Amino acid sequence: MAPRPGRALTAEDRALVRRAQEALRSGYRKDRHGVAAAVRTASGTVYIGLNVDGIHGPCAEHVAIGAAVTAGDAKLRSMVAVAKRGTAYPVLSPCGNCRQLLLDYAPDAAVIARYPDGRLVRLSVQESLPAAFRTFRGARRTRRTGRSRARRAKTLSTRPSPVRPR
Repeated sequence: MAPRPGRALTAEDRALVRRAQEALRSGYRKDRHGVAAAVRTASGTVYIGLNVDGIHGPCAEHVAIGAAVTAGDAKLRSMVAVAKRGTAYPVLSPCGNCRQLLLDYAPDAAVIARYPDGRLVRLSVQESLPAAFRTFRGARRTRRTGRSRARRAKTLSTRPSPVRPR
């Protein structure tokens, strides 16, 4: 069996895990918030997010990444997620959607993940998401108009809606 990818956690990684665990301890609500995430940026700042449970509520990782981007500190370096399980707060391996979001925003970032044997590892986001979807590029030009998708989407979103409220 080939060895699994991943490196041992650094002291900084372990501190990031503790920050996520502390956030979940203080913000846990059984009916709303069962997962917390922490992202560390190049500036060394840690941004925390709790999952927002609802019909389409985002994962904690999305909230943490959004907090960093909103603060203008978008050079993400590492990410971890934890969940409440009884009295423990174990590290979760982020879902594929969260890994894809991190890959889109920070392809050089690391993910702290847990293997089924319980071992915690530090993986590059590419290692954590083999055969990732790689065609998303907000600035890619469309064939039809030559405008970027992001610019075209912005233009479309500023047009009045054809649907009239009742």
